Amino acid sequence: MQGQRLLNRAIQNKKPQLNIETNKIMRIIAFSIFCLFLQFGLAAQNEVTVLSGKLFYYPQPGSNPILKYPGTQLELKGKFRCKGPESAKLFYNGYYFWVTGSKLRNVQDVVDAAVRTNEMSFTGRFFNFLTESVKEGENTENVKKYHRKYMNKSAGGVKGAVPKPEFEISPLFINSGKLPPANVIFKWRNTSGEGPYTFHLFTEEDKMIAELIVRDTAITLDLDQLALNLDEDYSWNVTRGDSTKSEALDFKICPNSVEEQQAELSYETAFHKADFTEQQLMLAYMLEEEDCFYAANSTYARLIAYNANNALVRKMYASFLARMDMLPEATSLLSNAPK
Repeated sequence: MQGQRLLNRAIQNKKPQLNIETNKIMRIIAFSIFCLFLQFGLAAQNEVTVLSGKLFYYPQPGSNPILKYPGTQLELKGKFRCKGPESAKLFYNGYYFWVTGSKLRNVQDVVDAAVRTNEMSFTGRFFNFLTESVKEGENTENVKKYHRKYMNKSAGGVKGAVPKPEFEISPLFINSGKLPPANVIFKWRNTSGEGPYTFHLFTEEDKMIAELIVRDTAITLDLDQLALNLDEDYSWNVTRGDSTKSEALDFKICPNSVEEQQAELSYETAFHKADFTEQQLMLAYMLEEEDCFYAANSTYARLIAYNANNALVRKMYASFLARMDMLPEATSLLSNAPK
């Protein structure tokens, strides 16, 4: 009974408002519901669970209806309907949705339509992202496999691509996409050879606008002081000697990108109800979606500093680092987790 009361409080009878145009709907409730179902043993891979309301379930043609109430399940085969104009809220495999009215419908058809709708929404994408991050960031072996699989994709998901053979120096992908007009640390992996590195900045037309000699594998630039045009495409690469070089990573200066994502979140009821850590996880995901990789990395880093014992943050951060081709940092994060 106590578990049921907790469940009822977590899934209040309020129909979610889908907004396909903006793809910005409640972001965390799906994950909270999923965790509750894991706790109370209600989630089933091939079954639909009633969260609220009641409905009549017909397992096969001609069978008598079976009353389904909150906490009970029904199989994907068969049909169901509500009583008169009433509604019921259902949960299936990480997705929740509503059915309304007395029309008799196939369970499978309704579930398929709900899954398609959720996958188009931010809630569906965020839930899938969080689920994958927790799984892939579970331990060092998982994150190594995830990194290898991710980097072997030609498109690499967000940005990761297979390094071309002629590029011996590996730049870090967090220094691509939308960068802030502030101090940015550009990093790359060390490679064999002698002498310093040379850092280059190019315009979209490959015209060199800066060339700096660097003895380390990182350089800090105040992008606000370089007189770069906002929202224009630039790129950077690194060379060493006459033939050793990195691929060029594209970036642009976007001064309001973080504020824009924060503003989007400010309209969400779920964001205001979430605790600080949940809010920052939502922000980090939105930033990564919008190619604000540097800001997303900073968000994760602040979260780890805020609560080093949070396993969820650690796993999500590790999977993010793997996507950014930062496997040493990802494995170190997991290996040095507090006991």
